[in-house]
Parts: sequence; C-alpha cells; structure tokens
Amino acid sequence: MATAKRWAVLIGVNEGGPGVNVRALRFAEKDALAMRAVLLDEEIGTFHDGEVLLYTGAAATSSTIRKALREIAIQASPSDVLLVFFAGHSLVPEWSLPDDAYLVTADLDAEMLALEPDRGLRMSFLRQDVFEMFAGTSLLVLDCCQTGSDLDAGQPHTEAMRTYHTRVDRHSALMACQRGEVARESEQHQHGVLTYHMLRALRGAAGDERGRVSFAGMADFVARQDIDPPPVRLMQTWGPAGALTQPPVSRHDKPQVASATSGSTRLCRNPLEDQVNSILQLLARVFRGESRQPRQQGGTEDRLEIIRHALDAESAAIVTLTGSGHRKVNWTQRFDSDFLSPLLDMATRAAVQYRTTIPGYVVSQDSRRQLFCVPLSYEGDHTLTLVLVDPALARLDMGEPLAVMLRAIWESNPLDDPVQAEMRVLTALRTSFGRLPLVLYEHAFSLYQTLVSSMTMVFQPVVELDQRPSGVSVQSYEALARRGDQQRGAPLRLLNLAHDWGDRFIIERDALLASKAIHSYAQADAESEWQGTKPLSINVAVRSLLSDSYLHQVTKALYEASLNPRVLTLEISERDAIEPGPGEHWPQEHLVYFHSRLTKLTTDLKINFAVDDFGVGYASLARMAELHLTQIKVDRAVLHHPMALEELALVVQVAGYARSLGQAPNPRAVILEGFDDEAPVTLRQVYELGIHHVQGYFCGQAAATTLRPLEPAVQTRIAELVNEE
Repeated sequence: MATAKRWAVLIGVNEGGPGVNVRALRFAEKDALAMRAVLLDEEIGTFHDGEVLLYTGAAATSSTIRKALREIAIQASPSDVLLVFFAGHSLVPEWSLPDDAYLVTADLDAEMLALEPDRGLRMSFLRQDVFEMFAGTSLLVLDCCQTGSDLDAGQPHTEAMRTYHTRVDRHSALMACQRGEVARESEQHQHGVLTYHMLRALRGAAGDERGRVSFAGMADFVARQDIDPPPVRLMQTWGPAGALTQPPVSRHDKPQVASATSGSTRLCRNPLEDQVNSILQLLARVFRGESRQPRQQGGTEDRLEIIRHALDAESAAIVTLTGSGHRKVNWTQRFDSDFLSPLLDMATRAAVQYRTTIPGYVVSQDSRRQLFCVPLSYEGDHTLTLVLVDPALARLDMGEPLAVMLRAIWESNPLDDPVQAEMRVLTALRTSFGRLPLVLYEHAFSLYQTLVSSMTMVFQPVVELDQRPSGVSVQSYEALARRGDQQRGAPLRLLNLAHDWGDRFIIERDALLASKAIHSYAQADAESEWQGTKPLSINVAVRSLLSDSYLHQVTKALYEASLNPRVLTLEISERDAIEPGPGEHWPQEHLVYFHSRLTKLTTDLKINFAVDDFGVGYASLARMAELHLTQIKVDRAVLHHPMALEELALVVQVAGYARSLGQAPNPRAVILEGFDDEAPVTLRQVYELGIHHVQGYFCGQAAATTLRPLEPAVQTRIAELVNEE
C-alpha cells in the first residue's frame, strides 16, 4: 500500500510583477519561510522534506506554481493532504467576476490579463483544477493584504475573498481579507498578522488534549485573537485529516510499543456531527421547555404551539395543500392565511412537485417572509402539511434533519409521553440518516434505558387442561411487559424501537426486562397461595441469546432472586431470523450453529428454551423441529387458519418426534397461545390432539402483578369446555 503524502505548497511574494500598482510588502516571503520551518520542524512538524514546496520572490511564478499544483492534484490518493499557503497581494481586475481574484505572483502582468486571463494564479484555477481534482483533504490559507484603492472601485477585494467556496466536502480554508489601504503586517512581530497567530497556533498554542494541532484547531485559535476585521473561515463537514503539528517528540526517535491502556479511539465522522448542539437544543425546547408545562391535553393546538415556540416562529398551522389550493385546519395566533396566500400558493405547487420525495422545503418571496413546510401525510391529492412562518434562521440552517424531527415530533405527540416521544424523534433521525453522532446515540440509549426500566412486569397464566375440574390448574406463567399494570396490551411500538438501533439496544432491552421479570416473579411467588414455584417464561431475541452479557445478567438476576434456573424458560422471539449479523461469520450452517449454542447454554446454565409464536414471523417448522427446545408455543393466528386442526396435529407430531425415536423420555410440551371464546377451534378438539396447555383470556384471569390460583368456577367451566358439556 502506498504511503500517504502530506503536500505543502508555500508561496510568499513581497512585490508583484509589472503593472501591479501596489505597495511592496516586507514580510510575505518571510511568512512562507516560517511556515516551512514549522511544518518541517524536527520535533513538532508532521510534513517531510521533498513534499514541502517553497516559492518566494522571483521564483514564485504563476506557471511554475500552477504546474506543481496540477501534478500534485492529478497523482493524489484519498489519504493525501494538500496545504496551500499564500502570503502576498491579490488582485481583482475590473473585467473579472467578483469572486475570481488573482494571487499576485512575481511574474503577474496585470495589463495582459484581459487578453490572456489564464496567465496568472487564479482562484478559479485553485478551485476547479486543484482542490476539486485533489482526491484527498485540501487546505487553503490566504494571508492576502489589501490591493489598494485604485483597484477597489465596484469590485471590493474583501468581498471577492469572502465569497470563496468550493464544492469539495474535504476542503477547508482560512483567509485574511482586511479592508483599508494599509497592508496588515505587524512591525512588532515581523510577520503578516494572520501568519503570526497561525505560527503561534502551530507551535502548540492550539493543541488539543494530546497536544496535536489540526487545521480546524488552528483556525479556531486565530479567530479568537481579536483580529479586526476577523479572518474568514470555511470549515467543511469532513474537515482536515490528521494534525499539522504534534507535541515535541523527534520524528527520528525509535517508535515505542504502546501499552494496552494507551492511545485513543476515534469514531468515523458522522454527517450530522455539526448539528449535534442544534438537535439537542431543539429536543430540550420541545420536551423540556416551558411552553409545554401548562398544557396537559395534548391536542393539536398544543402541539402546534410547542413546535412554534421551539423554532421561535411567528406562527404555525396545519394546512391541507392540493393541486387546486390550500385550506388551514389548525393554527396558532397570528397565522394570517389571507396575507400569506401568495406563499401558500407557492407551497401548494411545491407540494405537488416534491410529493413524497423530500421531508421539507422553504418557501420565500422578496425576503420578507419565509414558510418552512413539512409534509405530514398524504391522501389522494391532499397533502397535510405543517407550516411555520418565519422560524429562527439558526433552526432553518439545520435543513433536512429539522424536517425529519418536526414530522416525528408531530406524530409522537410530546405531551402524551415526552420520553417516548423524544426517543421516537431520535429514531426517526437514525432511520433517515443511517446512524447518529456518538453524543446523540448515547442520549438515545439513556432514554431507552429509562423507558424500559419504567415498565411493569405482569404474569399471564398458562392453564393445564383436564376433564376434571380439580385437574384444571395454572401450569406456568409468562412474563409480559406493560407501561402500567392496568394496561392490557403490550407496548409493541416501544419494544420494537430497539430493532431500529441494533444489537446493543436489543440486548439491553432484553436484559433489563429479564432482570425485572425475575425479581418481580420471585416476590410474587413468595406472596402466592400455593407451595412450590411454577415455571416462568420470558421472551428473548435471537441476538440476545448470542450475547454473553445478556446471559450474565439473567444468571445474576436468578442468583439475586434465589430462583432455581430450572424454573426459567426463554422463549425465542418469532420476529428474529436465526442468521449472522452484517459482517458476522458463523462456522456452521445457521440452525446447526444456533442449536449448538442452545445446547451449551442448557447444559451450563440449566435453563430451558422454547419457540415463541409458531406460525408467524420466523417461527418456522424447521426452527421448531431442529432446535434444542423444551416446549413449543403456537400463535393464535394458527387457530383461525382453515386447516387449523391439521397444523396443530403436525406440531404435536413434531413435539413427540424425539420420544418416538427413543431420544427423550417425554414429548415436548405444546402451549396454545391467545385462545379465547371467539376461536373457531374448541377446547375439546385441542385436548384430543394432545395439546393440554392453553394460554389466553378464556380463563377469566387477566395478566397481573400477582400470582393466584384459578377460581373453582373457572376450573369447572374449563373442564366443561374440554368435555363439550
């Protein structure tokens, strides 16, 4: 692999060529020499001789410099770095575009430029032929002083430099474009003002916690030095690669072997990295701001006011946009649809043009009013749209992430459940942009831990069928998560959020719920009315069973609760495929590898496993037949299938297959989930098939935080159903 190169092209010109009517500088060439010295310094420099090109005085000709820059740009690799430094004058001819200045070289003939504009070192050349061609990271420093009043009429040099930009995302620039007729050089320091502070920064004044000075760190340091007017900084998302200087250690010292605890880890930069503070501020204003305190209804008007306040907008509304016009549905005070009608007409046309393709857009006219529009839902040719009038410009600068957040805020209703709503907003960002910067990711992880930890565990009985009332009893319990002990349904949306975030969230969710279930069950069992502890089953994702940390938490909880592991059955979720994760390699065929894993866990931990919800998702016949299981749970969807009895008979046959071969003393238990009075299959039919365990609300006992026996009347009723009396 080729070694990455760190190129530096340093140019210093005190006096320009013929026809450049400006006062000669004194320190520009000295500036370039000083930059070379610090970049090549034996102790702190990170550049190497041979890759640092210096052009000063008469040797700084435009043709020589252009040729050198093009050779570097053409041969560059993505790992290379190019720093271009220029100290001297710049010039904007009257016939040139205001953003296309010339850097004054020793041979620049100002009078010839009109006929031969490419004879000089032109900013458009640097942009298009060098930086946009360069495959790696490019950096530009312009310590250019004022060109003189005779060149300023109508084409201010300062504005020409301030409009500099490129389309390259790995490019950053620092420019000193002072106004006034006097060149900004410091007699005291014998350098250009910008270069003097840059040299201070590179010699360690701008070092990070490790003493390394990056281009961004250097530019930030210079910006804090009270230079008037301040220098111009262009910092693109990707920024510079590596440090320009480092702590004082000779590069020729023999490298030392680092200890296991030394060094650092730096994550790949995320495209949202520059938005972190803005995103956190917006979340705080929406979910913890004063605008949401007095309102407790959670209605449309309240949500609108919260969003309006968070964006510091003049007003807000929900508007229906169609091809034929617009109609406001809900709105805050000061939303004047008649006055805003021209802008709403423009928004209507945009809604048709960009339908379902973009998350938001800005409509403006004559710079007097701006509408930020976020499509919320679509029905026919109607687009329900959130419209904000004149939101804070700092919020608008967030761009697409803002639109994604607002739509999620609207859909989640921050007044209903603020923590879960905030989590859904972060999940929307995660889904839209692939991943989040570490700060936002950890914030989301903390929110999810809070949500999962706040859940209540209830226990639903699994009933053992019998033809005698006295034989009908509670065989075991399944632990179910609820947002509150009075809620009947599972918080599926919240539980499923983990799958949008990946293994860490899934494993943490399952570990927290398992620990809570085990401790709650042990307490409920101690307070129950019968002797002995009935079995308990808990749902678990495939990825959690592959995690040693999850199994450690389960073992720890069993130990703390003094619960025998044989009581516990982990039910493998039907929504998870048994397959390696991205980039993960399993040494055996998928089911074989997973079967080996379960066999070892059964032996080591003494816990049991079951297939959950056979008949839906990934709970296939192959999974049921091949895995090391103690029981099989059949989903209620099977009950409503036209061939329900045939499918149930097949499950019973598979459950008894190991015993028929003499490999097990008993068939695996089959549990039918979700049975109720509306099931087209009767309890007698189920019982005669050999399925003697049923779970559901048919027993008249809802899932609860306590454990209690079946009422005698319930036992009698179930026995009668089994006998079809």
